[in-house]
Amino acid sequence: MDRQTRQLTVLSLVLLVIVAFVVMDQDRADRDRPTSDDAPASHDLFAYTSEQITHVKLTRPEGVLEFEKKEGEWAMTAPVSVGAESSKVDAIVDRFEGLRIEEAELGKNLGDYGLDDEHRTEVRLEKADGSAYTVYIGKDTAAGYKTYAQVPGDPAAHVVDNQVASLVSKAAEDFRDRNLLSFAAGGANRLTIEQGGAKTILRKDDSGWWVGDKGPRADAKVVEDYVSAITLMKVESFLDGKTLADEGLDNPFATVTVEDEGGTHTLRIATPDADGVSAAASDLPVRMKQADLDALLAPHAWPSTRLVEVKSWKVESVSLQLGDKKLEANRKDGAWKDGTGAETKGLDDVVAVVVDLPVDRSATPAMAGKYGHVTLGLGAGKTVSIQIGDELTGGARVAQEDAGGPAFSVPKDTLALLQDAIDGKAKPKALPESPDAEEGAGGGLPPGMDIEELLRQAGAGGQ
Repeated sequence: MDRQTRQLTVLSLVLLVIVAFVVMDQDRADRDRPTSDDAPASHDLFAYTSEQITHVKLTRPEGVLEFEKKEGEWAMTAPVSVGAESSKVDAIVDRFEGLRIEEAELGKNLGDYGLDDEHRTEVRLEKADGSAYTVYIGKDTAAGYKTYAQVPGDPAAHVVDNQVASLVSKAAEDFRDRNLLSFAAGGANRLTIEQGGAKTILRKDDSGWWVGDKGPRADAKVVEDYVSAITLMKVESFLDGKTLADEGLDNPFATVTVEDEGGTHTLRIATPDADGVSAAASDLPVRMKQADLDALLAPHAWPSTRLVEVKSWKVESVSLQLGDKKLEANRKDGAWKDGTGAETKGLDDVVAVVVDLPVDRSATPAMAGKYGHVTLGLGAGKTVSIQIGDELTGGARVAQEDAGGPAFSVPKDTLALLQDAIDGKAKPKALPESPDAEEGAGGGLPPGMDIEELLRQAGAGGQ
């Protein structure tokens, strides 16, 4: 009986495979069958997947454009060697991957279709093993949103979707990477800004951003906004044929350097002139906008003015101590609980107070004493901890992060807010009232409220 069952199972599998092949063949036939009685037959032009293509060459009447893919990104190799806007090269590769060509033959005079040697565009898509796919693209048809095309070895002229013509006819400049500096904002881990002998260094480690190699904690939002702004800065125009020396970039007025896992990216900036600013991130100079230069070199308040640089929603545990008073709690399943497991109310308000506590990092007193601490657990074993020490002039106290950096001053008023938090007197952060509140006109966030604060308030209300 078992043997018979196994045989039936095998026969069933074989039948399923046969049916699958029949369905696939029928699907292929349906795709190649004309959509109407008078429509020409068509078939796939190429058989590749986009990921296989590593080299693209467009031979056009105005010259040759070539692109090479390295480490997942496209670079232009002709007519100049520069970075390319990868999405525009990918658009060509992706479009030809699924392109269909109509089999109907047209007249023999290729010049009528822009497919003669003088006017056609040769598209060559090459794989890493050297095998390639080639097609000639001519001019658009008079009607029907089609473009004339020809496959090497086939003397006839055919037609394809006219979207391909617009993709392969873009000017060389349109394919070039127009970012002043090309890097991912989230990957930056070190910035160096130099101008007139002055140097500012911002570095990032596992605990966040710092000013200098031994300086204070940096304001994460200020640094991240600056980094994001750089990624959005675009080349105003290219200066092909000019050298760095021609534009005064061999001895730059200023430099901005970004380091990430991919290496070092440096933008050299020339002395501004009456027409604008020249800059270079490679050996080819470009023009940049004066507004971008102003943003790059504007003074910034880099040091943090807060006790901790964390988002309140990331905090999963709290340990606070001032003198002999302590508070400890952990967030579990959306609720805060003390050491005994009892649910504790108002801890979201405590966290909101702690992450906004102001400090003075301009002063660098010597760390001494052990009066208390602020420790926040962020999950996955990660913590932020600040030790609070001896009293300073005016009731302030010295403090220092376990993660490093110089000691700083915690003002008297900050200590009072922290004491209230430990005593369970943390006041909920008031929601700003909308000017339209009396009229019942809602819509959008209240003025001054960000989405993180809204979520925090919603979470606090649910406890």
